[in-house]
Amino acid sequence: MTSETNIVQAIKEQPSSNNVVEDCKSNEMNSMATLLQSSIQGVQNSFSTVYATLASNLKQSLEMTQTMNSVMEQFLLSNLRITSNISPIHELEARVEKFTPSLLTITITNSGQFPIPNVSCDLTFGKKGYQEHANVELNCDESIKCEITKSDSIKTPISSIFVPETCNVSPTSSAHSTSKNFTLPPQTQIIEKLRLAPLEFSQYSAKIIVKFSSPGTGKLLQKEHSFGLYLIDQCEKHLRFQSSTDIDKYNHVMVELSPYLLRQLWNVHPSSGLSETMIFEINWKDEMFLFVRIKEWIGIKKSKVLCQVLGNNTESDYSEIIERIVEELKILGDDTC
Repeated sequence: MTSETNIVQAIKEQPSSNNVVEDCKSNEMNSMATLLQSSIQGVQNSFSTVYATLASNLKQSLEMTQTMNSVMEQFLLSNLRITSNISPIHELEARVEKFTPSLLTITITNSGQFPIPNVSCDLTFGKKGYQEHANVELNCDESIKCEITKSDSIKTPISSIFVPETCNVSPTSSAHSTSKNFTLPPQTQIIEKLRLAPLEFSQYSAKIIVKFSSPGTGKLLQKEHSFGLYLIDQCEKHLRFQSSTDIDKYNHVMVELSPYLLRQLWNVHPSSGLSETMIFEINWKDEMFLFVRIKEWIGIKKSKVLCQVLGNNTESDYSEIIERIVEELKILGDDTC
């Protein structure tokens, strides 16, 4: 009886085969869950690394693109040059109500190796001392395009880039521009000659603005060039040789000037010498006359001339104009030294 009781007790204490199987399955599931969790974590870490690398590369690419665009914009701007020159028109048929307009020559050059697209140009005038724009009549005498690398380049006539529609048009707008954009090819320049006829005898400040769109970003870029339209630019200038006794009666001031300025303004040929017998005449509408006469050569190596500037009109309005012209001569003389 005792032995039977022990056998039954032993059987009860011995684990069943079903429990063993269940424990094995549970361990396997735990191992698989741990392995799966580890794998998922590894994949997440890999994706995070990929995303971080991709974001870094995209940021670097964006910064590089922005840098390249900025470099290209600066390159195009640095190769875009604007120059201007004002000279008198001597033809009698150019006179407008006894007033001879000036000839403005504007040169716009692309010296780079890339074309500049979507170019437009503006030209504005303003009276000295005033904020608003001033009305100046324009006539286009000539507008051409040519290559700068060839001395024998063909000069191709083109439509005006400042006067609407075409050349030989005289609008009276305060700001001159064309709505049609154009492309300025590489190594090419545009030269346009405009006749200026201000509606009032005054000093003007002028500005040329050349605008174009950035090829990379489309941002509007521009370059400016400023110049002055002086009183002396709006006057006729003549050179004569005669006795100066007929002008000695006029009031005068003494001014130091550059010989080069006298040659430039009065178109004295380089082979011709300057002498005290020359009378440099300035005439505006046959109403006001100024006479410049060389008195002596001064300075180091006789590089300057002391001149007598005489005015024929003593009215207050003309006296002020004469003073301004004398001041212009001084400024222009300093610029040419």
